[in-house]
Amino acid sequence: MKSIQKQKTTRALGFGALVLLYIGFTACGERGSEGAAVMFSSQVDSLEAAILEAPNAPEPYHARALYNSSQGDPQSAFEDWGLALKADSAFAPAWENRIDLLYRMQNMEACLEELNACIRFAPQSVPCLIRRAEFHIHLNQFERAFNDLNQALQINDQLHEAYWMKGKIYAANGDTEKAISSFQTAIEVNPTFFDGFISLGLFLAELGDPIAEEFYRSAIELRPQSLEAKYNLAMFLQQEQRLDDAIGSYREILTLDSTNATACFNQGYIHLEYFAQYDSARFWFTEAIKRLPYYHQAFFNRGLARESLGDRAGSISDYSEALRIKPDYTVAALAKNRVLQAN
Repeated sequence: MKSIQKQKTTRALGFGALVLLYIGFTACGERGSEGAAVMFSSQVDSLEAAILEAPNAPEPYHARALYNSSQGDPQSAFEDWGLALKADSAFAPAWENRIDLLYRMQNMEACLEELNACIRFAPQSVPCLIRRAEFHIHLNQFERAFNDLNQALQINDQLHEAYWMKGKIYAANGDTEKAISSFQTAIEVNPTFFDGFISLGLFLAELGDPIAEEFYRSAIELRPQSLEAKYNLAMFLQQEQRLDDAIGSYREILTLDSTNATACFNQGYIHLEYFAQYDSARFWFTEAIKRLPYYHQAFFNRGLARESLGDRAGSISDYSEALRIKPDYTVAALAKNRVLQAN
């Protein structure tokens, strides 16, 4: 998030720039091990000197933490951010970075504890407010989430993620009008907000609103290589029974990702259910199975296609394989029994 980056760099610009400068020099060109060792020592010495010069300031510890993190030592970085907070408990970048580390480690209990501490000691930390709101949403604690989001928006009313998250809450509560309004505000505030266009498209598609297509296409304009956006568009076109357009979108997906089994399966489904073109259906279900050998739905549907083509043995084989993969697959068991009992 842009707001996170801004807060992380504002108070420690000098030290952070020093760290990045040394990292940049190390990455450019080839140096002997002796030269690298000298530079490493020089960098560490500079960071240590800064701490000795200002032992009661949080910025030098923050700079060393950033360096340790860049060197693949998150534990030392975490401890240095702790020292920064001992120097100044209101130093938001230290809270935010510690929280980010805990979040990436999936230590959610400790992460939430740090979030509460961050907001207690650094109440102007927008990243902490947004992240805690995210926690509250996952726990269905929507009122608490709203409180954090509104507090963040009081600090900065241009937070597209806050409007987007409010839209998620309204959608979960069935408030269609406010959900749409919040999603729209998110993309108005940030016209490059990909997830906002996707969320609005999905929400409108569930309502059967054809304008959903526009938001999917806007998302594709932002990320032309996005499989997510193209798949959502293809599914929408399929649901709208614009079947040739849907097949075209699935073909586009396969040009981007030739291993995509779902794009193959959905083409098979269209040929089976809508076009009654059983040879084509069999072909596409086979392509799906090639890409995902344990795709039990593809075996079942290929069985249906083969059954429709009069291939009794082939259909029984596919239904049996579907059941081998998923023994409780009731529709496959019924289909297999039907073929076995047929004259």
